[in-house]
Amino acid sequence: MIHFLHAHANLVLELGALIIGLIAFVIVAGVLIARLDGISTEDGIYFAFITALTVGFGDFVPRSRGARTLSVILATIGIVIFGIIVSVTVHALDIAIEASRTSGAATTAP
Repeated sequence: MIHFLHAHANLVLELGALIIGLIAFVIVAGVLIARLDGISTEDGIYFAFITALTVGFGDFVPRSRGARTLSVILATIGIVIFGIIVSVTVHALDIAIEASRTSGAATTAP
């Protein structure tokens, strides 16, 4: 478990700039959607995160063409974000399994 947590933390740190950039894009898109559709900035950012997380409660619906276009981009970005998270987690598990095999082999050797 320690190997997994260590590997996961290292991988997240390496991808930190990308993740921060994607989150910043979601926030900026939310502000733009709010302006395009005439809703509050908070509601626009909320909508952007709900869309990027691919939840889509349906309480806000983009009305303008620009807001709809940004919504499609946000959903795509959300899929990319989840893909990165899954990829990092699987890679961290691979590292942890390999580390446990290596340390297990070293302790069981005659």
